Amino acid sequence: MYEERFYRDFVKSKFILEVSYRESDLFISSDKKLDKQFVYDILKKYYTEVENYITKNPKFLTSLSPLPFDKEAPEIVKEMFSVSTKTNIGPFSSVAGAIAKYVGKELLNYTDELIIENGGDIFLKINEDKKVGVYLGERFKDNLLILKIKKRCQPFGIASSSAYIGESLNFGKTDLLTVVAEDSIIADGFATALSNLIKEKEDIEKVIKIAKKNSYIFSLVIAFKNNLYFWGDIEVEG
Repeated sequence: MYEERFYRDFVKSKFILEVSYRESDLFISSDKKLDKQFVYDILKKYYTEVENYITKNPKFLTSLSPLPFDKEAPEIVKEMFSVSTKTNIGPFSSVAGAIAKYVGKELLNYTDELIIENGGDIFLKINEDKKVGVYLGERFKDNLLILKIKKRCQPFGIASSSAYIGESLNFGKTDLLTVVAEDSIIADGFATALSNLIKEKEDIEKVIKIAKKNSYIFSLVIAFKNNLYFWGDIEVEG
């Protein structure tokens, strides 16, 4: 995930589409053909809703901690507020997952199976098991991990955060922390929040305990100092 997006190498679907608007770059895999302009218009709509809200409330972009809930905000922003209270970090931390989810929700009216990657954060509605390649970074000799992702009845999300890969703000020391959760906003927020907490090996068990307490988190993969740690419903190939 992130800069080189190895995830894309493992997609085997009938239709592939790439759509970009400003800082959002969506890679979409579906079982039915989707019109690129139609998808672009949906992406632009939700991106603009978030952008316009930031104009009214600049702290939404910069705050590193939860902000008071705004019942007048657009639905996508409300969900980011709600996830922020669960993760105890700023609401904007889950923006990539939020864009992926809201675009995905609309597109599911036109396709039965759908994967949307937005900068390494993934919205999935899959009807068969898939493989996802996760890039662990140059500090690992074998730096590509293949995860077997099981199909689920409802859409769900995958997201990763790293102290060393990409440009996202991260206060931890993990090479990579990947979360599989009940939706892409939760996955995105918790990937950052949990990754921030890991600065030494002893912190890994603390993070796993947090995940165990939250039923909306399905599994974790943690890459830390040349070691891999797994928790939850997750399988690895090889």
